[in-house]
Amino acid sequence: MEHPVQPIPYLFTILLCLAFMPLSGCGGNEDTQSQGSPGSFFVKFADSIPDTPKQRIVAHLSQFSPITVLDSSYGLNRLDSGAQVLVFGDTGDWELLQNTPIIDDASEAFTLRTLTLARNIKAIFAQGNPGSEKNLLSNGHNIGDLYAAYALLEELGFAFLHPLSPTVPEQLDWSIAPNRHEQPHWPIRAWHIHTQHPLELTHVLNGWGPNGPDDLAGWESLLQEWERFLEWSVANKQNRVEWFLLMADSWQEFADSDERQRRLNTLVDMAHQWGLAVGIDAPVVFRQQHAWTMVRQPGGELAQIRNAIDWLNQAGFDYFEIEMGFSEFTHPNDQLMLSWMNEVARYSWSQYGKRSYVKVHCTQDQVAENFTDPRNGDPLNFNFLPYYADPLLGVMPHTVQYYDLEGPAYTYNNSNFTFIRDYMRLEAGRREVLYYPETAYWVSYDIDVPLFLPIYADRRLYDLRLIAEDEKTGSVIDGQVNFSSGWEWGYWLNDVITARAAWNPMPEISDQTTALQQALLPVVKPFGHAAERVSDLLVRWVQKQQQLFIEGEVNGVKPHDPALRNAQAYLQGWEAWDDMAKLAGMLETQPRNMGLLDNKNPLIPKSGKIDFTTELAPLLSTTTNELTLLLEEMQTLQEDIPPQGLPLYQELKDAMEMTTLRAEQVLNLYATVNAQSNADANVHLNLARNALDRAQAIATEREQHYRVDADRIASWDYNPTAYHFGYLWSVRTLHYWWRDEGKTVDRPLNPGYLNIMDPVDLANGETDWVEAGINLSRLRHLLSLLSSDSSWFNSLMFEPQQEYQYPPNDLRSRPDWYYPLP
Repeated sequence: MEHPVQPIPYLFTILLCLAFMPLSGCGGNEDTQSQGSPGSFFVKFADSIPDTPKQRIVAHLSQFSPITVLDSSYGLNRLDSGAQVLVFGDTGDWELLQNTPIIDDASEAFTLRTLTLARNIKAIFAQGNPGSEKNLLSNGHNIGDLYAAYALLEELGFAFLHPLSPTVPEQLDWSIAPNRHEQPHWPIRAWHIHTQHPLELTHVLNGWGPNGPDDLAGWESLLQEWERFLEWSVANKQNRVEWFLLMADSWQEFADSDERQRRLNTLVDMAHQWGLAVGIDAPVVFRQQHAWTMVRQPGGELAQIRNAIDWLNQAGFDYFEIEMGFSEFTHPNDQLMLSWMNEVARYSWSQYGKRSYVKVHCTQDQVAENFTDPRNGDPLNFNFLPYYADPLLGVMPHTVQYYDLEGPAYTYNNSNFTFIRDYMRLEAGRREVLYYPETAYWVSYDIDVPLFLPIYADRRLYDLRLIAEDEKTGSVIDGQVNFSSGWEWGYWLNDVITARAAWNPMPEISDQTTALQQALLPVVKPFGHAAERVSDLLVRWVQKQQQLFIEGEVNGVKPHDPALRNAQAYLQGWEAWDDMAKLAGMLETQPRNMGLLDNKNPLIPKSGKIDFTTELAPLLSTTTNELTLLLEEMQTLQEDIPPQGLPLYQELKDAMEMTTLRAEQVLNLYATVNAQSNADANVHLNLARNALDRAQAIATEREQHYRVDADRIASWDYNPTAYHFGYLWSVRTLHYWWRDEGKTVDRPLNPGYLNIMDPVDLANGETDWVEAGINLSRLRHLLSLLSSDSSWFNSLMFEPQQEYQYPPNDLRSRPDWYYPLP
């Protein structure tokens, strides 16, 4: 039969695949194609499907056999006998074939429906609805059609797990006959890429190429990675994406330039092709970590705010986010801050019809002196100042790390985050409220060690289910924006589950474990017949982390106080300023531990110590043993993993092994310090060093599988952020592991040992830091001249001029009593 169609010849589809899928590969062997393809394969797109998603869908499907794209006017009943056709969007065919509507009118809902037509023609329809006003792009964009399209691709066997690398099946599953309907639980589902950290997309989203802001060709080459992320966002049912805009004195001209605006407009336009609204985090006076701030100098603050919003609007952004204070821990006058927040919200809305939001942080010990808590009249937590702001200003109550809204959270001087949950419930119904949790914290806590922490995924799902339960008796929030900080070492798993939980938190399932198992289904699907066993292992890994990393439970017994007695506090990294914050008893941003040398330090009070033999050793040995058992079980599954799932399986297995080795190293370093004889110390130091060496081999090999250029994310190099290294540099070098070994062997008194941070650059940026007329940057320089390079002052106040070499200072030649054991 002749078809008045738009043919896509096979050679062209292969070229299209190569052009659009450089990160995932394309093609397959002839056997795979013949097994996975129907006799005649057609696709048909509604005119409303944008070109870029259409090309991506065609490129995905073209890897298996030649496909033919039908003209929009071609009737399905005219196809060859036995043909299979995928219909994307509202082409009008369903109405011609059926008397009932294919879908209701719920915002962003989608449906997959299967029909068998005359002559055994099989047609699968994927159709959805546009978003509501909260989607921001509802006019002329139907993101529901794209949700449907990618749900259908998943039914056929694709998986969109790592944001930069789709998983391609060995063959398409043509046995499917889907009939399903879905709609979102919350209208706003946003993804925040925290580009204040040197991540995969930090360069491109700030207008940089790999070689800096002047590297236009390099920036353009990175756009394909942004495209992959946008596809992942739609496949995981998000409707907004955002990031943090940066600047620094050394590239300030570019930071405010027309050329940067042009590049930002390109990024926004690409997202709009996917139906995604785009926001930008551009704070008012927040100077921390190279933030692009609206107010740059004293005086005329309101005019500066308006000018900044004008600039951001010209860059194309759909909504704006701001931060409170000068940093997470410092703030201006509360009445001034409130007036600035109100100006942002009112001007952006009145001038451009665009919404604004402010992050509500979980820090403590800051008070808004001129305002009281509306619930009890107490002094108001400064972070809750937006309660008194114009209702146009949305709020984003923020939690950090993997801790949930109910249980322990020994971080940022908190014991829990129940106060964030209470604030969320207070504001719900008064203004737009978006819950703002994290799936990676970075900064020495998780992915940069690395620790495999799927407890993130579990606790994010738990929180959203808790919020959904709260909504049954109170006002509803508007959705979630998730803080994402890196994807390698299995952290994509946390992001997939968290993203999809905002679409469906599964409130009908009463049991959290059952809900987690359900949420893991798309994650483990590529593992074929081993999927259920991998899921079971991941659930048990999460349960052990809940017991050991959060609650400190050993052999069924929980400590009366999990602070100092939880595994996270010991397995996480400790850099110089973490140690300094602990010594100072302020600005602590991770769980406090009993340091390697603390038990020997007479200056540390008894409250800061726990007994190694009776409390810490059982915790660390149980953690090591329990994780080792689960790792060994995971290793037995490799032969049952199908080829398309092997890369993901290997990554998860490596991440589990790194976490287990870190537990083994830390246990033996503490045992070395607390040994009763040099002979015992030598045994434990050998075991600790062996664990580090094995981890180094794994880290080096895994780096070959990173989805972007490893040197961009794992080298010591200047980048847009305040950190002069990629987010996985500390994994490439195992910096935190070496630092702990060095503290064990050399026992340095200087907390600045192996410091990698510039605290002035982090707190204020590269320009001079002036407070109350005092130039702190110049004062630092003058004091440095009076101190030796190795002094406490210089080692703490400056990052190293050159990258450290490991082992540092010939560490493996010490101590005198050490000798290698066979």
